[in-house]
Amino acid sequence: ACSFLKKLQRIISSRVFHSIWWGDNGYCVVIAEKLFRKEVLGRRGHLKIFQTESMRGFIQQLKLHGFCKMEGDSSISISIKELQALAAAGSALGKLLFYHNPCFKRDCPSLLGTCLRR
Repeated sequence: ACSFLKKLQRIISSRVFHSIWWGDNGYCVVIAEKLFRKEVLGRRGHLKIFQTESMRGFIQQLKLHGFCKMEGDSSISISIKELQALAAAGSALGKLLFYHNPCFKRDCPSLLGTCLRR
């Protein structure tokens, strides 16, 4: 699997980052845009995670790796616990973005090798 996907899986599964997490029981990625820009893309030097520093560049990478944006009318199941956490975090998170890739699932790291870059 490519390094972008490995890094993405590592930061989503880590408890260090609060701006990106698994949604829909591990079938989609949820990104709190405002906090993600600061917490992940804003890192510099040896702390830098991804090559891009812009949200636009990061989203392009997601699309290149087969991710599709899930619109608001998509059926995304979110738990009460997640909703309470989101409400508590408030505006610090910014807009929430939902992305899905059938080869990128929380409990199936072996699928990473099947993800094809476009």
